[in-house]
Amino acid sequence: MNATPPTPDHASSSYAQAGVDEEREQAAFARVMRPWLARTKVRSPLVTSITGLASGYFATLMHLPPGPPIALTTDGVGTKIMLAEEANRWEPIGVDCVANNVNDLICVGAVPLALLDYIATDRIDEAVLDEVARGLFLGAELAGIAIPGGEIAQIGEMLAKSPSGSPTLDLVGTAIGALPPADGTADGYRQPLDGSAVAPGDIVIGLTSSGLHSNGYSLARHALFKTAGLTLHDQLPGSGRRLADALLQPTRVYVNAAEALWAAGVTPHGMAHISGGGLLNIARLAANVSYELDAVPSAPEIFGLIARAGDVDDATMYATLNMGIGFCVVVSPQDQQAALDALKGTGEDAVRIGTVTDRPGRTVAITTAGLIGQGDAFQPVR
Repeated sequence: MNATPPTPDHASSSYAQAGVDEEREQAAFARVMRPWLARTKVRSPLVTSITGLASGYFATLMHLPPGPPIALTTDGVGTKIMLAEEANRWEPIGVDCVANNVNDLICVGAVPLALLDYIATDRIDEAVLDEVARGLFLGAELAGIAIPGGEIAQIGEMLAKSPSGSPTLDLVGTAIGALPPADGTADGYRQPLDGSAVAPGDIVIGLTSSGLHSNGYSLARHALFKTAGLTLHDQLPGSGRRLADALLQPTRVYVNAAEALWAAGVTPHGMAHISGGGLLNIARLAANVSYELDAVPSAPEIFGLIARAGDVDDATMYATLNMGIGFCVVVSPQDQQAALDALKGTGEDAVRIGTVTDRPGRTVAITTAGLIGQGDAFQPVR
């Protein structure tokens, strides 16, 4: 593909209008927060190294010899919670909280072990907490982890009241995992993945999402409800499903799929959780390569409805939403079929979506959509 990468200051006006300025967020982290956080140091002699802050990792790894390297991550559910409030359906966001965290842990090769949850709410409603907890349980069952504890904070003065009269809450999780034992390695544990092994000619496999998962909901809500005037009770065209069902579909948990690769003798060169930032997340892998995605399946109807309702261009859609691909695995060409067989054996809809190239610039080209992206933005191919 002959294309010019997007300029760094290319911004998504649609997403900004929805209240999310990703460019400003990333710049603020790089300029203001990262310099301070990078100066923090572990004083305990138990820890020999920490990686994650400035690398391509999706989670942070702490090395505590002679035990296994420990993986850590934290994430929330975002503004999808506002739809849960409006629909008074809380179970899905419990699953989302678990999935958002464990799907990041597996990207570094870790096996998820446990999660701690944090719920901030304006008031205690046992029925709501029961649904949230049931969702956390269901997510934990899918991921094979325990949730041994957490925290509930009643901070009503800090939270805006829900127009529907439902409790207002935020839900965040912090997960821990570990690299499992592995024969023939220097320290006896599976080597961590950061994507540095990815090389030109490698194959990119995509695992389908269940929908929006829990990213891009500020854009989706703005397009569907504020711009188009739709409601959660309206039907998704061609499906017979209500928008509430489509938008509150829980995030898929990919833990079993990832572990099936190693069980089949396939060592991934890199794995990427496709969350905020869409398919641009693949470029977070450490290798200085680019990605040619020439077989990305057509996005499910919910994405098309958002684009039409909000007059959102393809560049913004692909830079904000997963567009039907929730997770990517990069493998060597000789491992392609074994990887596809292993992933499909866990019930995943896995397809080859592209290849790795030596094109400079760490770009992601989606040829099926005529887009090329770099950093946090896509633009049409010129």
